[in-house]
Amino acid sequence: MIWPDRYTLMSRFTAEARPAGGLGSVLVVLVAFEFAFWLMGLALLWIPASAVDSPWATTLDFAGFLLPAAAVLLAVRVMHGRGLRSLIGTPFRRPLVRAGVAVGIVLALQEPAMLWLDFQGDLTVRPVLSWALWLIPGLAAILLQSGTEELVYRGYLQQQLGARSARPLVWMVIPSVYFGLGHLYNGETLAEGTLWAIWATVLGLACADLTARTGSIGAAVGLHFANNVFASVVIDGEGAPSSGLALLLYPPEAPVELDPGFVALVTPFTVFDIGMTVLSVGVMWLAARVALRV
Repeated sequence: MIWPDRYTLMSRFTAEARPAGGLGSVLVVLVAFEFAFWLMGLALLWIPASAVDSPWATTLDFAGFLLPAAAVLLAVRVMHGRGLRSLIGTPFRRPLVRAGVAVGIVLALQEPAMLWLDFQGDLTVRPVLSWALWLIPGLAAILLQSGTEELVYRGYLQQQLGARSARPLVWMVIPSVYFGLGHLYNGETLAEGTLWAIWATVLGLACADLTARTGSIGAAVGLHFANNVFASVVIDGEGAPSSGLALLLYPPEAPVELDPGFVALVTPFTVFDIGMTVLSVGVMWLAARVALRV
């Protein structure tokens, strides 16, 4: 199996998954993950609607990923006889920290300017003390959530597919599209859900590339974590689900009547939104690469 020069470390990363075996085992692991994810959603239904934007509910929402993580690790142990260390690759901690810090710095530089242009004086600042009390539990829960997703899509699925083929179309694109499809239901309409899926797919491609360049999921977790921290701990919409950890809250946007079908995807606004999505993920990806020198 011949790997491109930039992805030579993928050979070492996929070694734990060889021989690749049949795809039936992969399907069992993914079904276990999806079932546990469904159970997690059921368990969170007991949270009252009036509390979905509270700090404890938001933290619990992220921490709930412990269930899918445990399900995947158990399924991988049963089906492949492998453990956590074989899924994350090495080195792990150093790329995680470097990528996370680099992406965090970039977001800290670009986001305030964009937010000021969008909302100017309309931002609300949560009481700093109450925000700080939930900061550490919130960060730990977000790390668990982003780490679980990277463990599944980049650590397991990318590794298993990479053990079968060195073609990026197989090990990079397929897991990223699968990751993107999992975000379809984030939108209230088909068009909005598709925008979410496009964003997640592009993010998945960036994380897959970093994983292949470094030989571990550390950089991918760092990028994913930094992105989610800014989207949940730094800034979020007032009253939005999972906004309970945010320091800055922007006012609810006025409802806009959009075509629920794919027609809405070809409007100037959505085309611009897609372009900005690709650009923002690209900037985070470049920041991580510069920090890691890969």
